[in-house]
Amino acid sequence: MDPCQSSTPKKVQRGRNSGTYRGVRMRTWGKWVSEIRVPKTGQRIWLGSYDTPEKAARAYDAAQYCIRGECGQFNLPAERRPQLPSGPVDALAKKEIKATTT
Repeated sequence: MDPCQSSTPKKVQRGRNSGTYRGVRMRTWGKWVSEIRVPKTGQRIWLGSYDTPEKAARAYDAAQYCIRGECGQFNLPAERRPQLPSGPVDALAKKEIKATTT
């Protein structure tokens, strides 16, 4: 069995202002925002505001990779995901992660 495969797939509930991407929603004034929760703690990490839902989704995917590695549940297919700098994932600064999404 693939170590990234879960035996129980999770459903994502999306609200009225959410995009088609996990961790992405639209503010009332039209900006798309992205945030992610830390596993087991529920703490939110704010990933920023973006002018398109795709950019917000890329920010989420970069953070998801830093938290879960290749086994994360990503918004975009592998060929469209951000390319992160090489080196230890946990050593990336917020500024470096944000730079991969623009």
